[in-house]
Amino acid sequence: MFIRDTWVKNTKFHSLPTKAVLDEVVVRSRKVLEKGRQPVVVFDLDSTLFDVSRRSYEILQEWMSHPSSGICEETVTLLRGLKPEEMKYSLQDVWEGRNIPHDRAPFEEHMKSAKHFWRQRFFGNDYLHHDVPTRGAIQFVKNLYELGVKVVYLTGRDVPQMAFGTFDQLKMHGLPIEVERTRLILKPKRAMDDLDFKTQAAQTIKGWGEVVASFENEPKNLVAMAKVFGGDTMNVFIESVSSDHPAPAGEGIYRIEYFD
Repeated sequence: MFIRDTWVKNTKFHSLPTKAVLDEVVVRSRKVLEKGRQPVVVFDLDSTLFDVSRRSYEILQEWMSHPSSGICEETVTLLRGLKPEEMKYSLQDVWEGRNIPHDRAPFEEHMKSAKHFWRQRFFGNDYLHHDVPTRGAIQFVKNLYELGVKVVYLTGRDVPQMAFGTFDQLKMHGLPIEVERTRLILKPKRAMDDLDFKTQAAQTIKGWGEVVASFENEPKNLVAMAKVFGGDTMNVFIESVSSDHPAPAGEGIYRIEYFD
């Protein structure tokens, strides 16, 4: 089992460049349509179709000026001048990038304060408008839909806290949603494990047609769904950010950074 960079080093990727990977998804989708079958392409949202760093950045900026951060003056001072591009997967990554301790007093309490503030806001509707589409993502999804592909958005966001904001976000950016051949699948409850949820959802999605490709930034989810979808599916790793949850090394995985 490997995490992040170690997983990448131990995974066997196809050597195709980005454009060739995306073109292959289109070619395979056309072939499925020619057979009279329904091609399906699955997309994660956070750190796949959307860059969420700005969402985290705005929340952290708000925390830095909030009364709750008043006891955290040392940390706030070290975070001054933080830029959106410095945001990583977690706040701990940000702290490490700024050489701020997070596991000893008084900084440990500062981290707890920031995490609590961030968690209450990141997993909700109100800050989704800060997300920025991954380069080329909107047009690529629209092209697939216009071709005849069934587009499935499979996300670890949950229904109670994020459903309305997610629908609005997709519509705001012109992504196909609430029309024939589109599905948005969110977790029914926030506490549900992402891996279990996506593995179960993958079983359902298999029944909707031929799954041509699946795009995902989390190695553990990508590898697990690849087993469900089978060897004919293009499992595409998005090289953005990911958690430190361990995953077994993959084989025959594609990878891209952007969608153009």
